[in-house]
Amino acid sequence: MSYSSSQTRNRILECAKEEFLTMGFQKANLRSIANQAKATTGALYNHFKNKEVLFEALVEEPAQELLAQFKERHESLTEFPENDSLNGTDWMLDYIYDHFDAFRLIFCCSEGHQYSGFLDELAAIEESAYKKHLPSSAHAGEPVDDFFIHVVCASGFRELYEVVSHNLSKEEAIHFMNKVKQFRMAGWKEILGQ
Repeated sequence: MSYSSSQTRNRILECAKEEFLTMGFQKANLRSIANQAKATTGALYNHFKNKEVLFEALVEEPAQELLAQFKERHESLTEFPENDSLNGTDWMLDYIYDHFDAFRLIFCCSEGHQYSGFLDELAAIEESAYKKHLPSSAHAGEPVDDFFIHVVCASGFRELYEVVSHNLSKEEAIHFMNKVKQFRMAGWKEILGQ
């Protein structure tokens, strides 16, 4: 067993990923992670200040990149985002599946960590874009109220959570999300009288 600093760090990260995936953030135990990594708790703390920092080392880079791309896409919209959001699911799904373990950690295992609100943060960005660009009235002149928009946006990210939490293959996820896109598009067309 090598005791080089970078190899120790990598072993700790691999063991931490498995511990967080199995136990969740709150129940994960640093002593258990160190034991699994064949490292001392002192070595673990030498690399990671605390459990929060260790979790972030596993998820922060892909999470922040996805968030930045998502914000950029929504800030550049000039019209109601439903068509773009439906098509935009494809890039997001690709990105999530390219970093699947990180997003399983965020979506399913982050309770007690700041990343437990990540899907809510994405939904709030989308909700803001919907409110900004939604036509002022819907079918039969009835306005689409803020609560409806909130629930529609939040439920869209619940669908993404379900795909990841059920560990669907990428092909299964694409098939499922294509059905969801059809369903949502038909609903928005009805509501907007299109």
